[in-house]
Amino acid sequence: YRCFKTMQEPNFEPIRPAEPTQLQPRRRLRLISTGIIYLLIIFGIVGVVFSFGVISSGEKLSKSFGNIGLVDQLKRLVGAGDRTLQGESENRINILLIGMGGSGHDGPYLADTMQLVSFQPEDGSVALTSIPRDLLAPIPGYGLRKINNANAFGEVQNPGAGGELATQVVSQILDLPIPYYARIDFNGFVQIVDDLNGVVIDVENTLDDRSYPVPGKETATTTERYQHLHIPAGRQKMDGELALKYVRSRSAIGAEGSDFARSKRQQNLLLAIKDKVVSFGTLANPIRISNLMETFSQHFTSNLELWEISRLLKLAKNVDEENITRIVFDDSPDGLLQASLTADGAFVLTPKAGDFSELQAVVHNVFNPDQPAKLRPQKVEIQNGTRVNGLAYDVSLYLQSLGFNVIKTGNAPTQDYARTVVYDLKKNDVENKTREIVELLNADQAPTLPEWLTATSSTLVSPNADIVIILGQDQRP
Repeated sequence: YRCFKTMQEPNFEPIRPAEPTQLQPRRRLRLISTGIIYLLIIFGIVGVVFSFGVISSGEKLSKSFGNIGLVDQLKRLVGAGDRTLQGESENRINILLIGMGGSGHDGPYLADTMQLVSFQPEDGSVALTSIPRDLLAPIPGYGLRKINNANAFGEVQNPGAGGELATQVVSQILDLPIPYYARIDFNGFVQIVDDLNGVVIDVENTLDDRSYPVPGKETATTTERYQHLHIPAGRQKMDGELALKYVRSRSAIGAEGSDFARSKRQQNLLLAIKDKVVSFGTLANPIRISNLMETFSQHFTSNLELWEISRLLKLAKNVDEENITRIVFDDSPDGLLQASLTADGAFVLTPKAGDFSELQAVVHNVFNPDQPAKLRPQKVEIQNGTRVNGLAYDVSLYLQSLGFNVIKTGNAPTQDYARTVVYDLKKNDVENKTREIVELLNADQAPTLPEWLTATSSTLVSPNADIVIILGQDQRP
């Protein structure tokens, strides 16, 4: 603390190297006393790994937390006082965890893993919700795409902003505020496990995958492209490479070949890493802590600031594994998703309900499963009342990017509409969605419904639709 105060005095001149090198973050850290460094390291490691990991795209340590310089982080940490985390007053703190390939991997910014961590400070309850990477979701500016693209699209728009866009998309489809994110790449994941001298996993079922892809052999022959991955059931100590294979395997024989099993393996490993980090053998080992901090500085980013991590640690110190709920959205017979193919043959997952309402109900009530489900969002059908090809599809992408639940597009009975008309079929516009669409499209809201819309035997409109939009010549692609 005395060292920190000295840094604030007017005559203090920070040491600046003549030329920047890769060791620059370490030189900056030397300005702080060893005691402060290790205190921050413990806060960072325990808090972050409780949040189950954060990452980087090669940014310096001083910008790994909240993209704010280390000295400013220290000021905020010292002055945090009784500041609270976003969601703390509502007794629910949400953090999105993202795992991606990173440098040296095919599609380096595609999200391979997405886990929503929800934490209740009052009783220490935690919910882990796996978001499948093949889930079809509206991504602002890109329309309906696999949700794992959100992180990559964000990086294209603004390097370093992938986590923000991915968090925005997940927050939108789950209708849930998610103020924080943390992201790690494969190399960082492997190195963290190795820095911990491995982790111990209880492998529930033997994992036998004869088609595990070999990195860098994507275009090789079949025999060179794949390797045989075999992990027997039972208690296993894994190094970083084996741990990564364990959570990434998608083609195992039997029960371990499902997305449900894959998500469960990921959750088990995250808990194993958390247990190893908070163990005495880690916290009492300065070399191990130093190695972990170096790995974090190279492979992890998060919008969590140091004071927020410190606060999270304080709130989460009594979390017990018995209070952790695990949720996996998948396409099993009892699951809420269904598998399908896009027009170009890509495998995707879509909600069986036709919208995200069932997923939202599960996530909203994860800590209160007996509570009634939230009102289902209104379903929108768009019909093209013009001869402009693809107009309904274009408008659907626009509305979906704003969070509307478009369930169907097609042609209207006739293509002679001059103005766009919006029909509220159910007359239950409790959330003013109809009015919002009218304003967005500068359309007319019909005061009455035509017979072809109200007839019970009508096949011209989906029976599940709440709102029908017929596009007129006033709309443009």
